[in-house]
Amino acid sequence: MPPIVDQNKDTQLAVLAQAGLTDISQIQPLANGLSNHNYHIETPTAHYVLRENANAADSFCSREQELFYWRHLAKAKLAPELLWVSGDQRYYLSQFIFAQSLPSLPIASQFAPLMEDIEGREELVIEKRIAASGIDTLEQPEVPRKPSMASHYQDLSLQDLSLQYVAWKDLEYQCSAATFCLGEVHIEAWLLSHADIKGAADKHAWYPSERLALLEAITPNRAHSLLLQLLQQLREQATGPYHISITEQWQEYHTQLLDFAAADKGEAWQSRLAQLLSIQRQIHGWTATLADCLVKPQFCHRDLNPHNLLLKDNQLYCIDFEYTTASHPLCELAVVLATHQLTPAQRHLLVRQYLAGHPGLTSGAIKAIPAAIEMYWVFAVYWALLMAAHTQGERQKEYFDWFDHFWPLISHTS
Repeated sequence: MPPIVDQNKDTQLAVLAQAGLTDISQIQPLANGLSNHNYHIETPTAHYVLRENANAADSFCSREQELFYWRHLAKAKLAPELLWVSGDQRYYLSQFIFAQSLPSLPIASQFAPLMEDIEGREELVIEKRIAASGIDTLEQPEVPRKPSMASHYQDLSLQDLSLQYVAWKDLEYQCSAATFCLGEVHIEAWLLSHADIKGAADKHAWYPSERLALLEAITPNRAHSLLLQLLQQLREQATGPYHISITEQWQEYHTQLLDFAAADKGEAWQSRLAQLLSIQRQIHGWTATLADCLVKPQFCHRDLNPHNLLLKDNQLYCIDFEYTTASHPLCELAVVLATHQLTPAQRHLLVRQYLAGHPGLTSGAIKAIPAAIEMYWVFAVYWALLMAAHTQGERQKEYFDWFDHFWPLISHTS
């Protein structure tokens, strides 16, 4: 079969020859990252991934740091093996992992009558808790109030439960802090309604372990369990010589943007910078909240979105280490919550299991999770505007589009 390549065929073949690969059967483009391009390389005897780094990302990504952590995680069997790096660090060749799909789980049928009984109680409790929480004061008009956690229990999953398998990358989702908080309100109201019914029937208290067991029984898949396993494995990794706090990262990005502002990058760029400048007070508050719950930093990948995770043999593997460093433990959790299509029940379970006995966080760290999600999306818009400053034409417009896509996910009032 002749090679399938893009317009850079000659360059790619020359790079592969430098890496010691000359008998190439196929070159298939993989999904492009936002700051790099990846290709599936097939030879008669093996499969590889060739990655080409974008020049624009070099200004705020240390390739030495990235490679240090990649090799470290590969040794820990949490990442594909890195096989070769070009002299200019523009190209990487690594092991290709044949990713598997995630099987869906049927919701236990014995819970159907229970959920029907809870329906009437839940709506009343939810409305009261939403009003008391102040969630409606956030500028998030797109946040849905359905599905109910009780009625139509099949709707607890955001994906189609008729699908027996789902590719991990198809779990991609955008969850704002407001959406997370609303999900927590729904879960607590649902659990309270169940406790009322159970207490009336059994005449005894409902133990906390029963709450988690019930939620586990209604999860559509084991995505949250696999993510928890990975998060716990990453938490045990050595931090290495690199470190940056959430506040330091924000200050670094902000300084770079102000430097570009002095160079006048055009009206489209400047107007988006003005948007960012309008929420600096909120950012100060979120970073302060996160600093208050930190005991010590830990190893953090910082970009565990579904496109950077591969599932094989019930184990998740990481790729793309451009932002890996030692940092705040809630960085890891926030990325997973913000970017994965999890049900409110799955988020509830993941949060409590991740935080249980965490040595790097205070006992009240759960209250800082909305701030961590806010900062994830803040960093996303900073990143998009920085990339736009380094590019022109259609490529710059793409980064403007990413900025506009991420911006509504941030709460603009405090």
